Amino acid sequence: MLKKDIVREVDGRFELTEKLPDSQLYNKDLAPVPLEKRTWRYYEFFAIWVGMSVCVPTWMLAASMIAAGFNWIISIGTIALGQLIILIPLVLNSFPGAKYGIPMPVLLRSSFGIFGANIPALLRGVVAAGWFGIQTMIMAFALDGIFVALSPQGYGSIAGIVGFFNLPAHLVISFFISWIITVVICYYSPPGKSAPGIKWLNDISAPILLLIGIGLLWWAFGEAGGDWGPILGQPTTASWAIWPAFLTAMVAYWAPIAINISDLTRFAKTQKVQYIGQTLGLPTTMTAYSFIGLAVTSATVLIYGEAIWDPVALMIKTENAFFIFVGLVFIILATLTTNITANMVAPINDFMHPIPKYLNWERTTILVGIIGIIMQPWRFLADPNAYIWTWLLGYGAFLGPVAGVLIADFWIIQKQHIKLDDLYSRKGYYDFRGKTDYVAIVALLIMAALIIFYATKGLILGSGWPAWLSTGVMVLGILGAIYLDIADKKGINMCGALSLYLGIVLAVGAQLIVPGLGMYTWFIGIFIAFIAYYLIHTYWYGKKFPPLIK
Repeated sequence: MLKKDIVREVDGRFELTEKLPDSQLYNKDLAPVPLEKRTWRYYEFFAIWVGMSVCVPTWMLAASMIAAGFNWIISIGTIALGQLIILIPLVLNSFPGAKYGIPMPVLLRSSFGIFGANIPALLRGVVAAGWFGIQTMIMAFALDGIFVALSPQGYGSIAGIVGFFNLPAHLVISFFISWIITVVICYYSPPGKSAPGIKWLNDISAPILLLIGIGLLWWAFGEAGGDWGPILGQPTTASWAIWPAFLTAMVAYWAPIAINISDLTRFAKTQKVQYIGQTLGLPTTMTAYSFIGLAVTSATVLIYGEAIWDPVALMIKTENAFFIFVGLVFIILATLTTNITANMVAPINDFMHPIPKYLNWERTTILVGIIGIIMQPWRFLADPNAYIWTWLLGYGAFLGPVAGVLIADFWIIQKQHIKLDDLYSRKGYYDFRGKTDYVAIVALLIMAALIIFYATKGLILGSGWPAWLSTGVMVLGILGAIYLDIADKKGINMCGALSLYLGIVLAVGAQLIVPGLGMYTWFIGIFIAFIAYYLIHTYWYGKKFPPLIK
């Protein structure tokens, strides 16, 4: 009997015509979005990037370059160039989401296998959970500023330092209030309902955030007596030898989203609305808002005699009720939109993916929130050097290769074709059943040893808990891939696994041979993984598993 075709195509977009309750790889949140629920248009995708870009980290993005000795033109130009570069893989990885309605972890099954996809998904999830913790703490600072201003002798006088956070007790209370707000909104925005809370939050906040940003620029210019201040007049004193590190950091800033953008484009009304909306939204908003942060900070040197890079601190410094309340509410709104869209949707899908029958959207939302606390990632905010050189450059080394594999598989090898129903099947193309290849296993074991060696040298996100968590995910991923292959359980695309880890190993380890290459982690990773996937599939793996035919 011929297999029933349960895939339907309408104008180049695909959906499943029935649910798959018996599949262990399927649940309602990982399922393709039905065509009638793909309702996001140009404005939604433009608004997404306004909502994600207008936030405290973007405001402070130029600060690291100014502090390093670059002038404002080079700083803003580097940010703009970084956004144009990351826009390329971002748009390329947007297409399969809009075409097939699938989230990123399911898309990963096409290039890593139905079980192998858990490796890059969990890596991406760890990074996103880290960003969730950072943004939640930023929101907590803003909330705390309002509460302390309202009750300096009550709320502001709550005594004690909480050891885990190493912060005042009242600030920790503000953190958990911001944590609850973020988690609750995300909890009630499952993809099966077209993510209503996320869509509404971005739609309503985008124009408000832009207007308030322009208002702050106007205020600063007036308070500084019509002078933008000394920062905009600062000459370049830094060595151009360190410039590539900052460019890589600007690219790595949105590298996580460039991987999981299909989590959002799966709701696109058409293919056109997502790539035009994003192209208009990302580079323009990021560049403009970074300039606003730079110009306002420059003006604070004249207004207060010091450069205040943190907008939360600036709002409180004014001692003006309007700025303390309206301005900090703006910070809260800006952080909330970024945190939910960029840092919650992705890890929820990622951590749900390994056991979709037990973890649904709601349960995984709580899980991600807890991981975001345990990681203590806000520690990177305390040191600008750690933020750029450790956090951004560090995770760029293992997310760049994921993007390289995805692009090579979908655009070069499979020619934009995916067998949608097989993504949810243990007996389909993406189970990758074949004989165990011991050469590939030996290669993976060597890479695992190198990753552990790198971790002992502090090359993977520095030292401490976040570094070892990322290292553990990578090494356990290798051991899991080997087990699946040897135990004949399969579900692992060795071409994808080898290319991913080769990209990571070379991106992280290149600096041990040529120290300057440590500034190019994302670029090395995406390039090596892309080339490796193409060559390995073309000359070896493709003979076992030839590309699908439309």
